[in-house]
Amino acid sequence: MQNSTTVNIDEFDLSGNREQPRNNVYVVSEENIDFLEQPEDELPAGFEDRTISKSFTRYDPRVINLLSGKRTKVKNESDVQQKLFKLLSINELDQAIVNISYYYDLKNIVPLSAFGSFKIVGLESIGLYYNSRDCTIEGVPEHLGSFQVGIQFNLKGNPFSKLLTINVITLWKETEPPAGSLFPKSNEDSKSVIVDEFKQLGLKNMVAASKRGRSHAYDGKFRDDDFYINYFDKFGWYAAAVCDGAGSARYSREGSRILVEVIGSTLSDFLNDSAFNQTVDGVLATFRVEGDAEDLETALKQQVSVIIRSVLVKTIARFRKEAEQLEDATADSFASTCLITLCRKTRYGWLVFSYNVGDGAIGMVDLQHNTAAILCNPDEGKYFGQTRFITTEGITDIEDVRSRIVVKLVKDFDALLLMTDGVSDPKFESDRNLNDSRCWVKFFNTLREQVELFGCNDELEKQLLDYLDFWSIGNHDDRTVVVIF
Repeated sequence: MQNSTTVNIDEFDLSGNREQPRNNVYVVSEENIDFLEQPEDELPAGFEDRTISKSFTRYDPRVINLLSGKRTKVKNESDVQQKLFKLLSINELDQAIVNISYYYDLKNIVPLSAFGSFKIVGLESIGLYYNSRDCTIEGVPEHLGSFQVGIQFNLKGNPFSKLLTINVITLWKETEPPAGSLFPKSNEDSKSVIVDEFKQLGLKNMVAASKRGRSHAYDGKFRDDDFYINYFDKFGWYAAAVCDGAGSARYSREGSRILVEVIGSTLSDFLNDSAFNQTVDGVLATFRVEGDAEDLETALKQQVSVIIRSVLVKTIARFRKEAEQLEDATADSFASTCLITLCRKTRYGWLVFSYNVGDGAIGMVDLQHNTAAILCNPDEGKYFGQTRFITTEGITDIEDVRSRIVVKLVKDFDALLLMTDGVSDPKFESDRNLNDSRCWVKFFNTLREQVELFGCNDELEKQLLDYLDFWSIGNHDDRTVVVIF
């Protein structure tokens, strides 16, 4: 009578569908146990031949012990035996963390001679892949949960298959701010303005998204960012702004909200005003014929600086009024950065204005020429790592306002992009990259891979919100981006 013992093996097929439990077992007996040996000619160079004697292999009691949860260590056991018994005794691989690089060396549990026939399924749904060269599982997990992967290989014609679990966890947690807090704000927001749905008029569309950062979510704080987008069809002006409330300011989340509110009302007054538009058109016509580019820029800055200064003065007045209603609050308690862009199609091309106080970035991308124009100036505070806010002393001086305005007159562009530092810091990493047009083109192309920038895209806002979930080590601030395309 043949001496044998049995080991239950999880069954799976290569389509990833696990079969129903049944009485299928793998039989380890005198006839087939020879496959546990590792012939010397199958060992990679540099590995010691640790094949044990056939008499020991045939009567190895560890198979039976394994079934009762025991593990017997035997001197000079082979590589194949070590790996197989380890593989039989586990049901889970190392735990993974979402959005963090994962690495697992399968050579720890799979015999070296098995990799010629080795197959693994189920990794794609996690965001991982099998590196056949190094026999490792690698990648960045994209989803939380418990996932099953199936492995299969042959040793001397004997098939082996098993299901293993990879648990993907997160180190972050979502905590809601305390109920009843002053100035509540939603964790995310989005908006789109579709002017030329099928791009038949040569006009642009707009989309914006803002999301609470992981650090604020972990600490149970509100989103400090805010944005504004609008199209004024009377004279064809596009307007956009992103604002980032100062982290050190207690009510900055309300400050950024007030700021975009004032931006909207002030721009509506000016951009719909016939006299303002006639003046801008007159400046363009005059200097296109008689003046040079520098004179044109100076004249246009003079017109726009009036709008910007009005926004700043009105906003600071609102901050002071709000502070009077609160204990231990000043206008600085509502401090925020401010980035604004205005653009309009004219007979001479697209006229573009930008203004910034504080960090973040504004850029204009031209894919046809593979170039970009940077429409903001680095704005650092007195000390390293600081930035300026609209409440900073001297910001409302008319000369300071004019010095921060950038004017461009271009034939066309593919995208105008505004973003808070929650996006610009991880995506550009340095001022040098921020001023490199190649980095802007790369940024926009990457964004286009995840966001279908078409006016007829019903998922436009959702896709941009999802884009803001990108992972960057050490960068977990609120994220806001506006695209005029």
